[in-house]
Amino acid sequence: MVSQYYEDITDHDYRAAWALGGSNIAGTTYDRWVAGFDTTESITLGTISEFGASRVEAALYATQTDGSLKTYEGTYTVADGILVGASIRQTG
Repeated sequence: MVSQYYEDITDHDYRAAWALGGSNIAGTTYDRWVAGFDTTESITLGTISEFGASRVEAALYATQTDGSLKTYEGTYTVADGILVGASIRQTG
């Protein structure tokens, strides 16, 4: 689920990512959430660890359009095939 969510964002298929739970974890409107990816070229998942069927921990690498890299890590909660919660922080 988490992999598909970030694949959709990388593919600029924001509606699909929003439907996978972006609406639950964005903390803002759809338009503002999409605008937040204006300078994101791609997102690659690093380590993914599953804790039971509903919690996933992941490291993310977001390549920006200027070639710089932002790193994040966090925990996602999945229920009924969608993301229902997330706690993500930028690490670099």
